Amino acid sequence: PISSIIHLHDPNSPTKPETHTYLIYFITGNPGLIEYYRTFLTHLYGLLYPCHNIQVFGRNLSGFETNSSPSIKPSENFTSHTLHLGEKEGAPPYGLEEQIRHCQLALEDLVAGLRTPAEDVRVILIGHSVGSYILLELIRRLRLQTATSQDNPSTEIRVAGGICLFPTVAHIAQSSSGKKSTWILNHAPFALTASVLVKVLMLFVPGMLLEFFIRSLMSFPGDAARVTGAFVKSSWGVRQALHMARDEMLTITSDKWDAEIWGAAHPTEHPHPRPVLRFLFAKEDHWVADETRDDLMRARGKVDDDEHWKPVMEVDEEEGWPHGFCIKHSIPVAERVKDYIEDVIRKDIE
Repeated sequence: PISSIIHLHDPNSPTKPETHTYLIYFITGNPGLIEYYRTFLTHLYGLLYPCHNIQVFGRNLSGFETNSSPSIKPSENFTSHTLHLGEKEGAPPYGLEEQIRHCQLALEDLVAGLRTPAEDVRVILIGHSVGSYILLELIRRLRLQTATSQDNPSTEIRVAGGICLFPTVAHIAQSSSGKKSTWILNHAPFALTASVLVKVLMLFVPGMLLEFFIRSLMSFPGDAARVTGAFVKSSWGVRQALHMARDEMLTITSDKWDAEIWGAAHPTEHPHPRPVLRFLFAKEDHWVADETRDDLMRARGKVDDDEHWKPVMEVDEEEGWPHGFCIKHSIPVAERVKDYIEDVIRKDIE
């Protein structure tokens, strides 16, 4: 079965050196099926669990539920209303703003369930592709919420760090794929028309045959082919992906965040330290224009050791990891991300 949630944790975890639980909260790209990332998240958890009090959590973006998803039973630390966030927003498809709100509600719900009087919870966000945009917006909104709250620490969420993988955080329409798709995505009926055509075609294609075609034509491994097949056959998946892609083209334009997110030489007046940010770009990425990436790195990234407050932005020059790393490159990317998380935790406890 295709799950809508991945939650990796040990309820009988032995005591580790930290006095906090670190919740690694993963935000998918588009299409937003968390099962694409199971190998990545499982390997990352295995690398970090021996040394740290951690939990790893990820969920489908709203509207990407598959027909084969089992009825999800919330864990003891995850209340049921989070599983039906879309009920408050009406039926799919959902735009980018709604996805951000849903991610924030899910995160707040999860942290509230994990926090105890004896143990604090600190969050490390990981976002892939558009998930990186959602990540930066979550940090901004959570910090604003904490700064304007009425001295109620029990509702505050402290984000220790954010890790942006192959991030589409600015001018996505200027990428090679953005230029090719914007003109057709801008036609409002396209998402509905395309989804209806796909549904009609899928009536004549059994699931196993569809997976075979995906493996053969796209060279996907079996697990990714299974998830893709479930996505294509789902009630809303294709329309949701196209609707959200159109919204991304219209919304993800110029850099919209200030020093409270990007960092500054002067200390923050906020109750929480600014989060540690790490960026990993591909050398060639069809969803991130080279000029966009280079401009962002020059404007916001750390250039020398004196700029210790700036995000470390790295371009993969050697491995050749693609934008869709979760299809075939989950293990090596998880090993790189493990080092990023170790750095975040080290800085958080200093």
